[in-house]
Amino acid sequence: MNMLEIKNLRKRFGNTEVLKGVNLSLEKGEVLSIIGSSGGGKTTLLRCLNFLETADSGEIIVGGKSVYCATEGEKPVVTPEAQLSFGLVFQQFNLFPQYSVIDNLMLAPKLRAKRMSKSGKHESQEEILARAEELLTTVGLRDKRDNYPCELSGGQQQRVAIARALMLSPEILCFDEPTSALDPELTGEVLRVIRSLKDSERTMIIVTHEMEFARHVSDKVIFITDGVIAEAGTPEEIFEHPKTKKLQAFLSHTKNDQDFT
Repeated sequence: MNMLEIKNLRKRFGNTEVLKGVNLSLEKGEVLSIIGSSGGGKTTLLRCLNFLETADSGEIIVGGKSVYCATEGEKPVVTPEAQLSFGLVFQQFNLFPQYSVIDNLMLAPKLRAKRMSKSGKHESQEEILARAEELLTTVGLRDKRDNYPCELSGGQQQRVAIARALMLSPEILCFDEPTSALDPELTGEVLRVIRSLKDSERTMIIVTHEMEFARHVSDKVIFITDGVIAEAGTPEEIFEHPKTKKLQAFLSHTKNDQDFT
């Protein structure tokens, strides 16, 4: 069974159709990298999956269960589990500056526990704290638990953002160009953390401009242009044997020598 299926997803802004019927599937533990030029629809796809934008039509299926289904012109059907299925790490970190690192991680789980308190099925404060500290250890920032975002480098802030996204245990973790806001010398530390998450068999979707990283970390790569998936395949198929002139032209203009090992 696929962890994720996307069927004919479409999204328009005004008269501009940004997604023109996207179809893809992803198995549990697979890493999908999405590449393509700016304006092709990559970020819009991630935002639709995380329900920051509402797709006009199409279906999103997670673990065999439809979590979003829409027909253009009609009200979409969205299940309560929809938003909890995905986690998103933004380009610009989006940490709360008034909260310490540990409080940034604990905020959303504490709010969820409060909402679920009547059902009796919720984490205790101690359990949330223990998990937050474990995730900070995973991203190499346990010693920064009491610091504030302004006291961290950009790379450290992005690693905190990754840990925060993991706190709600999403089935699929998404990254929207996670290194685009970083200086080159800080990029490697973030890419290494993402690489370590692959080793833990976590299902991930990564929009990236780091071609060498995509080549080494991905199980599948898709090339999106003009709102459609123009090519899809293994990293070898995409980077070594591109079929379309658009992908060939795109790859000829990209170069990445980043060491993320």
